[in-house]
Amino acid sequence: MRAAMRFTIVGAGAIGGITGGHLVRAGHEVTFVETADEHLAAIRERGLTLQGLSDFTVRPAAAVRPAELRPPLGTVLCAVKTLHTTAALAPVAPLVGRDEFIVSMQNGLAYRDVVDAVGAERTLVACFNFGGHYDSPGRVIHGTRGGFHVGEIGGGMTSRVRTLADALSAVQECEASDDVLGCLWSKIAMASVFFATALVDADVSEILARDRYHTLMADLVAETAAAADAMGVRLIELHGFDPESLRPERRTTAGVRRALDSIAGSFNPLQQRTGIWIDLAVRKRKTEAEPQLGRLVSEAERHGVAMPLNRAVFQFITEMEQGRRSFGWENLDQVERRGRELSEARG
Repeated sequence: MRAAMRFTIVGAGAIGGITGGHLVRAGHEVTFVETADEHLAAIRERGLTLQGLSDFTVRPAAAVRPAELRPPLGTVLCAVKTLHTTAALAPVAPLVGRDEFIVSMQNGLAYRDVVDAVGAERTLVACFNFGGHYDSPGRVIHGTRGGFHVGEIGGGMTSRVRTLADALSAVQECEASDDVLGCLWSKIAMASVFFATALVDADVSEILARDRYHTLMADLVAETAAAADAMGVRLIELHGFDPESLRPERRTTAGVRRALDSIAGSFNPLQQRTGIWIDLAVRKRKTEAEPQLGRLVSEAERHGVAMPLNRAVFQFITEMEQGRRSFGWENLDQVERRGRELSEARG
């Protein structure tokens, strides 16, 4: 039996809720830090309920507002949207003990914001493909399963990574990785496809089944692979998704189909569309496009790598957030054209 650990989970939404719920169920001491009043009140009164791939209710050790948090924190899992990382950690970081650390359970380059808050030596990174969505106060839908890895930013293997991976295996099998940034950047490459599918009012599997858009999706990934090269990151295969197979010089029809099928296969009847699409169509709120895709494009350009297709996707999602663009297949056609125009303008 695993020894019980203390966890502080910042954000009790989809990822924080799924992770924390399973940790509580496994006997760990979990404190949720949450700012949404109704969600916080429901967890305090009735506990946290997971439905979908999971079906149970747990009562955490505590559910508090940021101002109510007190040390020791144990292992901190930062599971807020990338939009909110800096603000969410501002009241938490000063409470992190000398031997404690924060795990970024987020997408994109958000781990760098965690480093800014507590330093690289107290930052670990998680890379995962499981997911879900917030349903209602006190209720989270566990929608998808996938890979789960944790590791040190600088690579290598440490005892704290092994211990953490063992504890997080309560959620699903979790691998202690000696190259978690390679894993994370492969997921960033995958996210280039996710953002593009959010431009259309259709399921991810339907979009990726259309051969017409296979070249576009592969080119989006190839741009991200070039950015990873410029930043000295080696991409790795991520549970069937091999971003290296989508580089122009290595690309085959079968390889593209295999990579895109692996993405489509991560969705199921419980969740057939991305959280990006849900934010746009259902929540009617700002997506994570700016802190993820926008940040990626800007960072790549600082390293001399142009990403015209990803930039076009980012621009179109921004227009959708502002109510100036609607869902439609023609958006993907326009991304292709806009990408060509930007490439030509750059010479």
